[in-house]
Amino acid sequence: MMTFEIAPVGLNAYFVLAGIALFAACAPLFWLNKDGIAVSMQKSMIALVFTAPIILGIAYTMHDNAFELQGKNVLVRADYFYRFERSLNEFDLDRAQIGSYQSIQAAQLHLRRNGLGLPGMQAGHFSTQDGKAIFAAMTDQTQVLYLPAKSGASLLVSVQNPSAVLDALKRAQSAV
Repeated sequence: MMTFEIAPVGLNAYFVLAGIALFAACAPLFWLNKDGIAVSMQKSMIALVFTAPIILGIAYTMHDNAFELQGKNVLVRADYFYRFERSLNEFDLDRAQIGSYQSIQAAQLHLRRNGLGLPGMQAGHFSTQDGKAIFAAMTDQTQVLYLPAKSGASLLVSVQNPSAVLDALKRAQSAV
């Protein structure tokens, strides 16, 4: 088994989550009712108590990303909740691309089917601009590895040293 390191999640994703928690806590204050500010503050605290565990859980799991090669199978975990496993032979490694996210036109994410999309963190199942399925574990848009599938979902992942990862995948695919 070979494990490749996925780039760490940037601070922007955590700031957005903190903003969501703050908004959820403050939203009841915008709807002052006839009972006054005390009741609105109480509702804000209740909203914070209910949303804080969810937000903290998401923030905690965002670092749980893995990219592994187990024999001839590729396993990717993104944000603890999303998992992608396929045979290495199902990818067209000759058409694989390395570079910044913006430079790889075939891997541009369009619609999120089931996943998490925050600034600095895209994880889960998406579709591309042309409607094809793609699994993303993207934490750093400056260095990504795009593995197009022969059929089914392709893979977009932010790995440390994507050239070395692609070389290792090609060696594993050609091994008997």
